[in-house]
Amino acid sequence: MSQDVQLFHRCPHLTIEERVLLGDDRRDLQTLQPVASTGLVRILVNDEFFVPQSGFHTPAELASGLSGPFRILRNENTLQVKSQSETVLLTLPIGERVTTDQIVKVFTLQSKLMVAQNLNGHLVFTDIDKIGPESRVSVSGAATVAAGFGLQRGARGRTVYPSWSLYLRPDTITNRYPRFNEVVKSNPIFKVTYSVPVQRCRRCRATYQENDARFDLAGQVLLIDNENLLNQAALKIVLTDRGSNPYSPWYGTTIRSRIGSKALSSVAAIINEDVRSALRNLQNLQLEQSKYQEVSYKERLFSILSVQTSQSNEDPTVYLVDVVIQNASSEPVTLSVVFSVPSVVPLLGGSLLTSG
Repeated sequence: MSQDVQLFHRCPHLTIEERVLLGDDRRDLQTLQPVASTGLVRILVNDEFFVPQSGFHTPAELASGLSGPFRILRNENTLQVKSQSETVLLTLPIGERVTTDQIVKVFTLQSKLMVAQNLNGHLVFTDIDKIGPESRVSVSGAATVAAGFGLQRGARGRTVYPSWSLYLRPDTITNRYPRFNEVVKSNPIFKVTYSVPVQRCRRCRATYQENDARFDLAGQVLLIDNENLLNQAALKIVLTDRGSNPYSPWYGTTIRSRIGSKALSSVAAIINEDVRSALRNLQNLQLEQSKYQEVSYKERLFSILSVQTSQSNEDPTVYLVDVVIQNASSEPVTLSVVFSVPSVVPLLGGSLLTSG
């Protein structure tokens, strides 16, 4: 039994971490493709954190200028810590060497909307109820200086990156990209992950089928065998342009050269015969392969049951090919292929329609 790398996957129509430059207005992130849905947009900054649609904001954080232990005197041991949502009046322990952890413990017992922590001996108060410019923390009272807050007695949260939304270019109804609602003042590296409309997807070219190798969670490439391998082998030989492989000039079909001919009924018949010829070549290839490697019954092409070609009802420049083959285990395997050429467009005029 042979195996091959799995190449055919259903396309997620998703662009992952595309590096996007900030526009001249310092607001626009003009992606290479339009964005289909706001919910799947992720803006990564400097490979460190994501900016949510509401923006990236920090809370107010006030740190003492001096580290503990602190000298707290009697009658000078009151400290008021205030935020926009809460005011906490502390009675600090008295002593020549009051530790930072002692003050943190007293504060934690009284506060619900702020937190205190020991950061290398420094006393740090943080607002946990609000973020951004609305977040504020200040200290006052007789023990302010003794607790290390001699110069800075207040802090305010800030907006690191503003909120953003999808902006629709005025010259189109589909081309949308992220735009910050305010000017970005720094110069970070932006990487944007976003969903793409099917018609504009670069991964599958609107075919819904992505052709690329993928890996599992252990980092191993995904492999296929048996009827899945037969399905992929048949698709590969049908979709390959004959002559594109210099070492096997017989491999593939000439269907793409048919696309662009006058849309006459004979084109469908020619495509049918081209597909059948390619599949017969696949049979011969498997016969030669079986001389040197085991080819299981499920992966071996035994017969071609039917090949049907028709023009798309929505777009006469597109051909739809439905194939049913049978493997040596007498199991049917179906293929559905869409053939088109992006540079060919339909012309008005009935039987003079071009196909591509």
